Amino acid sequence: MSDRTLPRILQTPAVVLLLIWMLVPLSMTLYFSFIRYVLNSTVRPEWMTPALSNWRGIGNYQYVWAHKDFWFAIQNSVFIVGSILILTVVLGLGIAVLVNRNFPGRGIVRVLLISPFFVMPAVNGVLWINMILDPVLGLNGLAVGGINNIVDGLRDFPVLGSFFNLWPTFEPISFRATQTSAYAVIMMVTWQWTPFAVLIFMTSLQSEDESQKEAATLDGASAWSQFINLTVPHLGRPIAIVVMIQSIFHLSLYAEIEIVSRGNGNKNLPYLIGEFTSNNIGAASATGIFAVILANIIAIFLLRMVGKTLMD
Repeated sequence: MSDRTLPRILQTPAVVLLLIWMLVPLSMTLYFSFIRYVLNSTVRPEWMTPALSNWRGIGNYQYVWAHKDFWFAIQNSVFIVGSILILTVVLGLGIAVLVNRNFPGRGIVRVLLISPFFVMPAVNGVLWINMILDPVLGLNGLAVGGINNIVDGLRDFPVLGSFFNLWPTFEPISFRATQTSAYAVIMMVTWQWTPFAVLIFMTSLQSEDESQKEAATLDGASAWSQFINLTVPHLGRPIAIVVMIQSIFHLSLYAEIEIVSRGNGNKNLPYLIGEFTSNNIGAASATGIFAVILANIIAIFLLRMVGKTLMD
């Protein structure tokens, strides 16, 4: 037996199990996407059985393609994921650079910064929408009410009163509304995932060449110039990895959208799949295939970006 045969034999069960784990669900989804398969139908009870006789061809794909929420779900998916990535990378960079300095209580601050990442998504959504963003009992409503009280008090001043009389009465934002629910999801997911970016960036900053920064300081380079020309290029690979990993997770957001708005004007592809799954399995499967295609397009783009970064 050659040196390569035994390792291959030992790896075969794991590889076969992995292929089964991936290919069986994907094959079933692909099969269901080409047939009429519903969970409840009084008119056509034969459609309740996933049989080949219910073959529909690309009918499910055409139905999903023409659905009023499909393109909105795609746009909303890209908008939510892109916004979260930008915010987490920017905030993660800024916090990591600040925490990388020596100061009293540095260890405690690091633990507190990382702790939001371990909160369950459903718990995170409930806490944010009820305790922070609620327009009546949350910090959102309390802050707006406090500002209105301060303005009301300033209106009684002899000189400044006339100026503050022109100020309108502020109303708290309802983040369950159609126009603002996506921003609520972006805020709560950004709060939860920024610690992940901070952890990766802090680890990478430990290996930054301090001699280059000392030489730049002697040459008169400002702190901002050092950050742009030395720190950011040094963090190129970690940034690419953070973007890739977060994209994979954020494309499958569901719990936050369900808790915030129940899909009222704020849907992504996973949520649309969940709505179809309540009865129309064929349409849900076709939407799942579209989601796989979108995820692969984004993955190819990100893998190229990561590969280019790693080669530089």
